[in-house]
Amino acid sequence: MKSIIFCTSFIKDAESWQSRYQRWLDYYETMPINATRKIMIDDGSPYLPSEKIINTVHHSSPLSLHNDTNLIIRFDDNLGRQSGSAYPGWWRSFLHSINIAKELGVDKIIHIESDAYILTPRLVNFINEIESGWHVLWSPRYKFPETAIQIICRDQFEVFEKLKNNNPSLSFPDIAEKLLPFTAIHQQFKGDRYSEIKKNRWIFRSRKFDKIPIFKRDFFWEPIPADADFVTQGESHQHFEYKRDADA
Repeated sequence: MKSIIFCTSFIKDAESWQSRYQRWLDYYETMPINATRKIMIDDGSPYLPSEKIINTVHHSSPLSLHNDTNLIIRFDDNLGRQSGSAYPGWWRSFLHSINIAKELGVDKIIHIESDAYILTPRLVNFINEIESGWHVLWSPRYKFPETAIQIICRDQFEVFEKLKNNNPSLSFPDIAEKLLPFTAIHQQFKGDRYSEIKKNRWIFRSRKFDKIPIFKRDFFWEPIPADADFVTQGESHQHFEYKRDADA
């Protein structure tokens, strides 16, 4: 099946590009996921990398004019996030992926956010082999579907497009985890938002301490389990490595 990988993006500056988005491109460059393109759908970022690194095109530009393997598709304005449950910038970028998929004639949309990392061949094989449905993983910490990694197959494209067309205002009553029409939630894969799982920090448990450099050190956070299949909301200080030795 012909597939694309995409993430949503908002690039504040050169450091943000290098530590998050370039890192994402590099990580998935040799990942054995069957996909023809890696695309960032951008919410009006103030910073864009050089065309020598990756080409950026307007969201309305015909993709038939661009054969790039890696591409940023950019909206002019930034919609951003207004509250914990109101984030029109993400919704616009996410929903635009159905337009891209239809224009490119692909059979599968693979959504992997720019801070999400797949770690094992068994999850890669699952992504490659699935041929129908709308699939997500599971966050044990929050006990809800993990929307940072999704696989949307062609039989769900009409449902996806209907969701987009029915919400032109990008105003949704709840968070995506509770609204997207998944057909399957897979709890057999181990992973979570490990950057949010803290060790006992005694009197320093408050989130206000998270921004202090010393509290970003691994000592204060639960380690990523050796048998984890994926990580979401990964931080720049965390190390991620695809377990290729298990490919046999």
